[in-house]
Amino acid sequence: MAKDAQYNQFRKEKSAALKPVRHFAEWLALSALLGLAQALSIPVNQRLGRWVGRVILKFAKKDLGVGLYQLSFALPELDEAQRLALMAESAANVGQTLFEALGLKNFAQDPQAWIELEGQEVVEKLKAEGKGALMLFGHFGNWELIPLVYKMLDIHGVAPESPIGEEKLDKMLIQNRTNSHFTVVPRGTANSAKQMLSCLKGGGFYLMAIDQDLAKVQNLFVDFFGKKAATSKGAANVAQRFGVPVVSIFGNRLPNGRHKYRFELLSEPPYDQTEAEELALTQRYTTAIETHIRANPGQWVWFHRRWKTRPEGEA
Repeated sequence: MAKDAQYNQFRKEKSAALKPVRHFAEWLALSALLGLAQALSIPVNQRLGRWVGRVILKFAKKDLGVGLYQLSFALPELDEAQRLALMAESAANVGQTLFEALGLKNFAQDPQAWIELEGQEVVEKLKAEGKGALMLFGHFGNWELIPLVYKMLDIHGVAPESPIGEEKLDKMLIQNRTNSHFTVVPRGTANSAKQMLSCLKGGGFYLMAIDQDLAKVQNLFVDFFGKKAATSKGAANVAQRFGVPVVSIFGNRLPNGRHKYRFELLSEPPYDQTEAEELALTQRYTTAIETHIRANPGQWVWFHRRWKTRPEGEA
């Protein structure tokens, strides 16, 4: 597939030989932060995370460049000052998400005090009927709290995880996200496929995200903020192949530090199994994500190179 050459100016030159060293350093840093985050209160973690995110943005010039470039065509009505402010908010959100995720045990002690649900009757109905479902999320708000939401709803599920490549770091991240109701499995393995099949056939809720441009998945081009974006067709494939409903689980931050997760039924069987339907479903799911982002644009990860892959023949 073609690539948008505009992203080349934001390319990061990283030595492949030093990759193990970088991952080991990341593991050391996260290990230290894990202890700190668990020792601090949730409000302190939130404030510290937002500060760290904004500080890192001052040095992450290429990530800032990616975000500003994408905002130039995704939200063209914003002026430069507004785009910079939105990027600062996005960076603060990512920093806060990191510290909240590391302090997940603090949220687990009393999740109802920090998490509120809207539209959960959609999930409760499927659970009562013994039906499995595909749950779609996006990288906005704090997606790392979703395992606790599963526990609050008393549902069980599985999510694929792209391994980073450093055993200790991967193990730590998986352990931090796993609980009695939620399992994380490495993406693209035989065990991953088996876990997905077992989850859906057993009435579980398989979790997926389709708001990123991933190189190693089968993509379709659908409209996203008025521009074609390479989007995984995996969600539509799973819905059609297993004949399961698709439910969104979209979260956002509230001014008081709490989190709200809203559920909506996006599609349900029967499906006609056609390629036209596959494209229509992928567009429907993507439009739902865009609608949520537009309501709280500062809570989405604008640093990801979302529109880098282009359709063949595009000017």
